[in-house]
Amino acid sequence: MDKYVMILAAGKGTRMNSRDPNHSKVSYPILGKALINYVLDCLEVVNAKETITVVGFGGEATKKLVEDRSQVVWQKEILGTGYAALECEPLLKNKKGVTLVIAGDKPLIRPETISAIFHQYEKENAKLMVVSSYLVDPKGYGRIIREKPSLRVVAVREEKDTDEYEKEIHEVNSGIYLFDNELLFKYLNKALATRKGKEFNITEIIAMIVNDGYVVNSYVVEDPVEIFSINDRVNLAYASKVIRKRINRQLMLSGVSIEDTATAYIGSDVKIGKDTIIYPNTTIMGNTTIGEGCRIGPDVHINNAVIGHEVSIMQAWISDTTIEDNQIVGPFAKIIGKEGKI
Repeated sequence: MDKYVMILAAGKGTRMNSRDPNHSKVSYPILGKALINYVLDCLEVVNAKETITVVGFGGEATKKLVEDRSQVVWQKEILGTGYAALECEPLLKNKKGVTLVIAGDKPLIRPETISAIFHQYEKENAKLMVVSSYLVDPKGYGRIIREKPSLRVVAVREEKDTDEYEKEIHEVNSGIYLFDNELLFKYLNKALATRKGKEFNITEIIAMIVNDGYVVNSYVVEDPVEIFSINDRVNLAYASKVIRKRINRQLMLSGVSIEDTATAYIGSDVKIGKDTIIYPNTTIMGNTTIGEGCRIGPDVHINNAVIGHEVSIMQAWISDTTIEDNQIVGPFAKIIGKEGKI
């Protein structure tokens, strides 16, 4: 089965309150990496035949972040996710297979979860799979509407359209879907015929598909943290804390010691060898590689550097350079550039 990926990344992110009018929401960084690049990293597990990112507001910034890994299309009218998905039609129309639709502001989704969603889709021979989760406080999320007593999914309701009963539903829409590709564009165009010039979201076609006799399958994500969306800087800080905890845990399980995980800020692309110790107040970002048996910190900032084995660094700023094996750097050192300029 051919697989396609559609990343919806045209949103403005008004609640970020940036002074830069062209700052796209998905370009905000966590630990030095843009939100959308966490999504792209996660989706590598799909091995998609085509990956398409829909950009709009601040699109040039987003385009630069993704164009080496994704095709880019522009949403001409920022009138909802339905229009955004339709911008991919020239590239995907009439192609057989399954299309994953996902928002570009979901940096906490895990590759294992994406793989499990595809596995269940194929196992159930589905035409449409809605991905959901359960939240104690569902405010701000669309709700999954199920028919009783069968518990079939019959609709996904945007929160603004829910009635008093539906607002009490705790199963929420993740903004992640798997569609039979041909079915997706058939119903997007059907919806467009009645909503042209007006806002419409991809959720609206789910009830249309159900009404035409198709079964909507569902996948419930056990850990609701994975479907978390970034809408403001409070959300951004929360996601950063989650990602930092994941990275630090993985490093420690691989043989790296971190003396104070609360003050260790390590990017997702950093590689650190066994028996290296990270001391408090240390930041390591970019494409940094650190060898085995090193002592890093306290009070160290490293970015895009290659550090050899058995190196000790304390109270130092190191960027875009190489430190050979068995060196001692610091205290109070600043080394920048390939020539090791101090």
